[in-house]
Amino acid sequence: MSGVQWSQRMGSNYMKRKEFLKEIDGFDRGTLNEKANTLAEELMRLRFKKASKQLEKGHLLSQTRKALARVKTKLAQKAAKA
Repeated sequence: MSGVQWSQRMGSNYMKRKEFLKEIDGFDRGTLNEKANTLAEELMRLRFKKASKQLEKGHLLSQTRKALARVKTKLAQKAAKA
């Protein structure tokens, strides 16, 4: 993720779906696993913030959940090819 947290990247200039898919298309399985773990951790942080009523940008929850699903789908596709 090049040192930038997912929520920071998704702020004002959130990557469009096609751009995100292009980005993760070139990743190998190890990098995809790392990205999935990072997104899962970020999703957990967002859920805790929501539960404690500290989450100001509620849309980040659904965007992160969808991004995680896309990464997991890409992992499954690469596993099916191998």
